[in-house]
Amino acid sequence: MSNQMSVIENNVLCVTEQAISLSESHKAISIPAEQNYAIQQLYKNDLAIKTANNNPVSVQNAILNLSSIGISLNPALKHAYLVPRDGSICLDVSYMGLMHLAQEIGSIEWGQAKIVYANDTYENQGLNKEPLHKYNSFSKDRGEKVGVYCTVKLPAGDFLTEEMSAEEIAVVRNTSKSKNSSYSPWNTFETEMWRKSVVKRASKYWPKSNSSKENGNRFDNAVQVINEHEGLSTKKEDALKEIVTMYECLESPLVMFDFANSMDLDEQEKQWVYGNFPKGHKTKIAAMLKEGRDSYYEYKRIIENESQEYINECLAELSEKELNVVNQFN
Repeated sequence: MSNQMSVIENNVLCVTEQAISLSESHKAISIPAEQNYAIQQLYKNDLAIKTANNNPVSVQNAILNLSSIGISLNPALKHAYLVPRDGSICLDVSYMGLMHLAQEIGSIEWGQAKIVYANDTYENQGLNKEPLHKYNSFSKDRGEKVGVYCTVKLPAGDFLTEEMSAEEIAVVRNTSKSKNSSYSPWNTFETEMWRKSVVKRASKYWPKSNSSKENGNRFDNAVQVINEHEGLSTKKEDALKEIVTMYECLESPLVMFDFANSMDLDEQEKQWVYGNFPKGHKTKIAAMLKEGRDSYYEYKRIIENESQEYINECLAELSEKELNVVNQFN
């Protein structure tokens, strides 16, 4: 056991230089302190110890993720945890951690997320007003969960409220690849997942941080880490799946590029997609996307600069799907 713990400590500490470098942009946490919290959490039970030893890379990635985001593992704060999940050690950011990040980067002044039960009194009072939510906190019979809401106060003083019904939460739950697994947080921390789901959806409407781009990205990075470890499909995964399907169905390069372009991926996400094309087909798919890109901008140039007669001649060669792409230039 002592040897296993030594290995865990080495895995946590071996990325110290990278972790400190990532934290320099926000300086929100102390890396030595977080490494101590991480080691304590990984020593909590046999499953965590076994998972950390079997998958040391996941431990290192979790440390780097929390360093980049600037979220603390301090158990007193309840902002984030290291948890064994599906053979990996994952960084799990709580809904309270998300709220804390949003406050820290200046997107909101404060916020709360609460479950609404069948026997509660809940009333949406319109825009820029907090909802009315009355209930007996000490009652053992508030009924079934019927919804959840998140209310935040913006820096300008306005209020924003986002609501999700039990049916909408069920849709989110069903997108999780791990929903039927015993390790899924949907089965172990259901109430937390309801709150986290509404906070993530509400955050799309919050103002962006006025601080540096790196600081503002901390919240987005936290949401991405949550989605990946909870088994929710991400934008980059959806793009990869659709592009590969188009390739297998012999779709037009022009249509393939238009789809990829519409996904609005950042440079890191694009590199991930390109790096995960099926082995043996990476070069072909990349070449098709390049061909589609060249065609896309050539047709754009033709539509904007050539005579109508020449435009009609060029469009006559296109399929219906390709025409739909080109018609957006009109």
